[in-house]
Amino acid sequence: MKKLSFLIIALVTVLFAGCVSHPQIDKEFEAFLYPSESYIPQTFDWQPVAPGISRFDFSNPAFPVIYHAVRIELTTSGLQLLSFPDKAFAMKKTGAKEGEKIPQPFIYHSITTKNFARKNKCVVAVNATPFTGKNGKWDLVAHISATRQLVGVHITEGCEIAAPVNQYAALLFSKDEQGYLASIIDSQNQADLQNCEYAFGGFYTVLSDGQLIDFAYRSHDSRTGCGISKDGRILYIMVAEGEVQNKSEGLSFPQCAEIFKAMGCDSALEFDGGGSTQLCINEKSVLTYNKSRVQGNSFGFVLNKQ
Repeated sequence: MKKLSFLIIALVTVLFAGCVSHPQIDKEFEAFLYPSESYIPQTFDWQPVAPGISRFDFSNPAFPVIYHAVRIELTTSGLQLLSFPDKAFAMKKTGAKEGEKIPQPFIYHSITTKNFARKNKCVVAVNATPFTGKNGKWDLVAHISATRQLVGVHITEGCEIAAPVNQYAALLFSKDEQGYLASIIDSQNQADLQNCEYAFGGFYTVLSDGQLIDFAYRSHDSRTGCGISKDGRILYIMVAEGEVQNKSEGLSFPQCAEIFKAMGCDSALEFDGGGSTQLCINEKSVLTYNKSRVQGNSFGFVLNKQ
């Protein structure tokens, strides 16, 4: 009987967690109710985490809002980018040989960002691309299982694991003698993806060439996003909490863009947010609440000894 009760409670939790109403907010009303000083500090006090990596945490009970950010110098010696799914996993899952394309749609059993971080001993790990369940829907089966297919591009080690979705943006990484070089594209088109070593699809660009992108629809929710410096050598990751709304109601896309710009970003995009939002530092979640959702994919960084 106790086991049955536990299963019922777990099912209800899965169904309703993250399903809190996020009403649309008018642009002028948002500006009046949440002035920028309520979520952008005068200075960002970056605290060291590891060589080339630092963090910043912000909270304002009056908003209320809590968000966490990481700053990564992509030219740091020994820095290595990892992802899940990776090339070896996809090839083994599909039976594809070296040089062959991964059959689409690529459907697989995923792991949480937290487990990805622990397995690879990541200094930083974050969730990325939107996803659905096996049948292409976000339904009850998708909620309670870990079977995933990505809605957007996922390239790792030059291998395309998930196909591009033209209307969405993506974060790209290439590598040269200085280290990693990041860029953001507004549309996941094949021409821009030709020479990248890694690509992670998201939703939309929110900051481009230092200019904020306007959105007619605004709502506050949990957010995961990344921004880059003008030269593409510094990566900023930010997650906003929004699952416990009396503690932090999250941010809108334009508010995220303002924060990224204030940090020093030239471009930024938003990844999958809501109940998928997750950021781990030194293998531990930075969120103030526990997460049970299995994300579609994750990427992160480790520091190899030189």
